[in-house]
Amino acid sequence: MTFFPTKYVPLDASVLGVASILLSKFKSNDTVSTLWDRVRMHPQIRTFDRYAEALTLLFAANLIDIRNGILVQSSGAGRTI
Repeated sequence: MTFFPTKYVPLDASVLGVASILLSKFKSNDTVSTLWDRVRMHPQIRTFDRYAEALTLLFAANLIDIRNGILVQSSGAGRTI
């Protein structure tokens, strides 16, 4: 899976697109497993590898964090420059 959309890869098939889907499905008190259970049948996610790559991007971008096993939005999430 490509990281960014290209001329041949649509946004929803890229890691960036899957990450945006995860953010839209994100709820309070989600763990990695509960979020996976909710999104696993989504047509753009389909596999745990795609899910894990998107979560990695969200962690690297400091948009989400894990506290006591619970996924939380980071304090910088949602801010604009």
